[in-house]
Amino acid sequence: MRGAWAALACAPLLVAALPADARAGAWTHKRGEGVLLTGYSSHWLTAPGGTVLRKSEISFFGEIGVTDRVTLIGRLALQSLAETRQAPDAQSDAAFSNALVAVGGSEAGVRIRLHEAGPWVVSAQLLRTFESGGENRMNQRFGVGGGDTEWRVLAGRSFGRDGFADMQFAYRDLTARGGGEWRFDTALGVPLAARWHVLAETFSVHADPAGSAPGYSGHRAQLGLVYDAPAGFSVSAGVLASLHNSNTAREHAVLTRLWRRF
Repeated sequence: MRGAWAALACAPLLVAALPADARAGAWTHKRGEGVLLTGYSSHWLTAPGGTVLRKSEISFFGEIGVTDRVTLIGRLALQSLAETRQAPDAQSDAAFSNALVAVGGSEAGVRIRLHEAGPWVVSAQLLRTFESGGENRMNQRFGVGGGDTEWRVLAGRSFGRDGFADMQFAYRDLTARGGGEWRFDTALGVPLAARWHVLAETFSVHADPAGSAPGYSGHRAQLGLVYDAPAGFSVSAGVLASLHNSNTAREHAVLTRLWRRF
């Protein structure tokens, strides 16, 4: 069941269309404040060699400020996963399919604000993933992975009325693979009208070959529309697609999010 697919990283959730005054991306929350987010996404992925993956995911994500400079973060998801490998020719019996429902994408970490000056902010983040029966790591079987550590530097700038730009650079140590992933994510949130925002994001990953494991890279883009409802609720809908992939799956997805700031 060796499939190469791209999982949604935690970073898109951290900048999930929250306006600048709600402390998105590189921003930390004030003590006792935070955000609770529930999302649903449906993904269609085709890996090199013809393996097809269909993933539906209900995700739960939370942030809370321990102090004004330190924010704790956590995520887990309930995943419905179905994989189908095509037979290489008409005489082969190598085709098979597999499906399961499992917890996956479990992560926890801490973000520390290093510097803030006017509209600018710079933070550092430490994240650890956990083993589970679902999709835990790119280019791995279901249930493989977990125990990875990620170091991330985040820089953000607010502008205008609730607009923001965010860049994040990270290294994820994949101990069991014997190597690591370099990640670069960006987000741009632009207000369209009162309570309405558009959010454009990109997600890039690169890993060099490690032992017998080949290297891989991928670049994805996501575009979404956000409505900030009264009483601190926000909802969004968006689409995601692969722009480039090498030894990773080509992905298309639709996503919706509901979150509550407190």
